[in-house]
Amino acid sequence: MKKTIFSTLLLLPLFLLSACGTALPGEEVMQNLINRSADLDSYHQFVALTTTTAKEDLNGATAVNEQYTTADATLFPEEKSGYGKRIDKNSNYPATKSEFYVTPEVGYIRTDDADWTSYATPDVPLASLQVYPLETFIELSQIIEEYGTLELDGDEYLLKFSGSDDAMNKEINYLFQTLPTEDTDYEIAIHLDAKSFYLTDFHYRSTAIHPDQKTTATTELTGEFDLYNQAQKLKSVPDFDSAESVAETADSSF
Repeated sequence: MKKTIFSTLLLLPLFLLSACGTALPGEEVMQNLINRSADLDSYHQFVALTTTTAKEDLNGATAVNEQYTTADATLFPEEKSGYGKRIDKNSNYPATKSEFYVTPEVGYIRTDDADWTSYATPDVPLASLQVYPLETFIELSQIIEEYGTLELDGDEYLLKFSGSDDAMNKEINYLFQTLPTEDTDYEIAIHLDAKSFYLTDFHYRSTAIHPDQKTTATTELTGEFDLYNQAQKLKSVPDFDSAESVAETADSSF
């Protein structure tokens, strides 16, 4: 059964490690991860997403297309605000560089040093800045705890999965809103701090083969997280007086 991240609003006491460093059961580790992440004031994340598609044509030649995104974001979940930078690149086009400044009332984006554009719906630029929110990676951790392995490795907990599993594949497709493919292999490693239970970094790689289309799609997603409840707001706010207003837009960041 698919797990729900915040299935309970009750923040249970943290189950801290004992003096001898005994590993906690997976369920307690996941509950501590959820509890510690539920009421964050701030944090910083760096996320990189690369999608590579290799397709064989009728003559047997293989064409490869690669798209990548990197996003460096400082976020304040309680007030739904943040700032940072994002780079997007497609094999056939030059890279675009975007800057973000999002408040609870309005979001601003500037691409390739052009003028700022303001968005009346700040959720749109905030989602684009994050690529994926922290909650997505917490839910991914729960999925790997269920189908993979969890071990205490020094001062961190390590969640790992290698191989394929049909049930897990369905949950991950649902999580990332991707089209299901039966033949998908995964290599996933997620690191949690053993003392604070915060997510520190992860590496996710999936390889999906579509024999009928002679296509292989590889997705690599990595992330680093730090400055939990320690991130600072910008000392100098950009000048938005000349920003062009956009009432509403569709988010095409994914």
